[in-house]
Amino acid sequence: MRALVMIMVLALLPRAVFAQTDIYLQTEKGGRGEIPIVVNEIEPAVATVDRIARYITTVLIKDLEYTDVFEPIRVTGTVDSLGGGVTAAALFEGALARSGEGYVLDANLLDFSSREIIFSKRYRFERDAERAVAHRLSDEICYFLIGEKGIATTRLLFCRREGDVKNLFVIDYDGNGERQITTGELAVSPVWLDDQRFCFTSYRRDNPDCYLVDLAHGKRYMISHRKGLNVAGDYFPGRDEITMSLSVSGNSEIYLVNSAGKIVRRLTRNRAIDCSPAWSPNGNEIAFVSDRTLTPQIYVMDRFGGGVRRLSRRGSYNTSPAWSPTGDAIAYVSRENDLYRLRLITPDGMVEDTLFEDYLSYEDPVWAPDGRHLAATVRYGGNPWIVVIDTESGNKRRLVQGESAAWSLLPADRGEDR
Repeated sequence: MRALVMIMVLALLPRAVFAQTDIYLQTEKGGRGEIPIVVNEIEPAVATVDRIARYITTVLIKDLEYTDVFEPIRVTGTVDSLGGGVTAAALFEGALARSGEGYVLDANLLDFSSREIIFSKRYRFERDAERAVAHRLSDEICYFLIGEKGIATTRLLFCRREGDVKNLFVIDYDGNGERQITTGELAVSPVWLDDQRFCFTSYRRDNPDCYLVDLAHGKRYMISHRKGLNVAGDYFPGRDEITMSLSVSGNSEIYLVNSAGKIVRRLTRNRAIDCSPAWSPNGNEIAFVSDRTLTPQIYVMDRFGGGVRRLSRRGSYNTSPAWSPTGDAIAYVSRENDLYRLRLITPDGMVEDTLFEDYLSYEDPVWAPDGRHLAATVRYGGNPWIVVIDTESGNKRRLVQGESAAWSLLPADRGEDR
């Protein structure tokens, strides 16, 4: 019975995103200076697009605020000086016009002091795509100013319990555009494969089977329906390999399975429970949870199942490793009395930090593609919420009621812009 309980609890604690092993960890609780950027109201070419121009400006400013990097300063008209000795890194200005049944936005980012153009781009988009174009614009501003891609175009999967079922939903990174994926089934452990496909485990056939969903084509496939657990951990696209917890032999072990459901390799052979596997960004290592020392701890192994080493040292109950896509830290959950603490540790185990010393429990951490923000399940008054956390400042933002989030990759460039 103990083994069965451990399997159900540990294997279904959602997974992670992962990395290499040699970088120094920094966390700053007090925050650091944000970069001021002046945002001019987008100019409408005709009165009929005024509302849309104002709406895109509002969404863009909110996106820049959510980066926790920029301090957007909203202005109307021409501005040459901010006064009070305040300066800014850049100035955004844009103009919106109609184009057939759609719209065209001419966007310019300028150096605030010299007014030299940093980038200039034209966006063509259809009706109801105002938020999407604002998100793309925000990500481009991030890239040109700090050399890193933003996350405004990403989405999150999450689960929400509704009576006796737990359904799966997808939502934009800022909490808008919620869309229900499953209905009337027990769905758990979502895992993105790319920005359009994901896996999850469902009990719709009275067995925890793994399904693949293709959002772009509205398709759903069962890829693993072996007896017992079929729980995806993480996906490495370079080799089309999903880390997966299977219990075909009666015990939870870690396997590599391709996106068609074929077993590529078995990685663990242990009497203990091995689960929650996830790739490092370079695909050379896998973090996972095992109770081979009688309590669940975080371990790391190579992609062939060798070189196993224990990472977590503090606490007797450590789960849900999430390895930053930038490679500098692994987030995990550690039980302390009746609370679950959110901790960061360097991949070599040398530096460790607890993010919050409050009276909340943090579960199911998962990294955004920027390696700076985390989403976690936090319970307020007994109700689970998906909360976005800036690991550098400690800022927290409630996103939506739900649990077990999975953060998408950045969308592929499909050439929407002209």
